[in-house]
Amino acid sequence: MAVPEGDLSAAAVYVADLEPRPGGRVRHWIRVAGAFAAELVQGLVPAPTVHDVVVRRRDDGAEVLRVPSEDPGAPGRMLGAIRDELGSVDPEEFLARWSVRTP
Repeated sequence: MAVPEGDLSAAAVYVADLEPRPGGRVRHWIRVAGAFAAELVQGLVPAPTVHDVVVRRRDDGAEVLRVPSEDPGAPGRMLGAIRDELGSVDPEEFLARWSVRTP
C-alpha cells in the first residue's frame, strides 16, 4: 500500500543502516577474523555475519528494529529492501509489517 499524497512516509520518521552486531569490539573482530578464515577455505565453512540491519527513530536515535542475518551477503540486500519499504508505507504500517510493538 502506497503512502497517500500529503501523508508522512515511514522514511520521514525512521532511518535504516547497517550496524555491527552486538557484543563489543573484541567479539566484532572475532567475527571479522572468522569471515576472513571462511573465505580462505573457499566457503567450506559458513562465514559469520558481521552486521545487522538496524532501524532507528530519526528524532531520538532509539532502536526500533534489529534484523540479524545468517547469510553474510544478505544484510546489504535486506537494507535496500527495508529502505524501499520505509519510503512506500506510513510509520504505523511499517511497524505492523515487522510486528514491532510500541509502548
